[in-house]
Amino acid sequence: MQREPKVVIFTCNWNAHESLQAAGKQHLHYPAGARPLKVDCLGQVSASVILKAFEKGADGVMLVGCTPEECHYEFGSRRAAELLEEVSKLAKLLGFQRDRLKFLQVHAGASEALVREVQAFVSQLAGSE
Repeated sequence: MQREPKVVIFTCNWNAHESLQAAGKQHLHYPAGARPLKVDCLGQVSASVILKAFEKGADGVMLVGCTPEECHYEFGSRRAAELLEEVSKLAKLLGFQRDRLKFLQVHAGASEALVREVQAFVSQLAGSE
């Protein structure tokens, strides 16, 4: 039996976290190996924190934040996109595949779409193992 991939999901405190909470209230399920970690803003996450998740055994990392027009801190969404590029380059140097990282911007109330994205990402990782 194949083990389920472990995925760390960094969520902003606003749209992403609220969407995951709403998903729970709606009894929508994402894979048990997906572990959300709430941060105030994705713009505050560093490359070293993401790489540490891989070092500690994560099969994949998702960055889930607000859309640019809904970002509460104005810079977070833009900084997260820059962070993804930075981490992608570092991960390549360290031998990690780019498809183990995913950046997603969600609107408020996008619980069903977010759960589908998490499920698809976990499935993609399961297929590449």
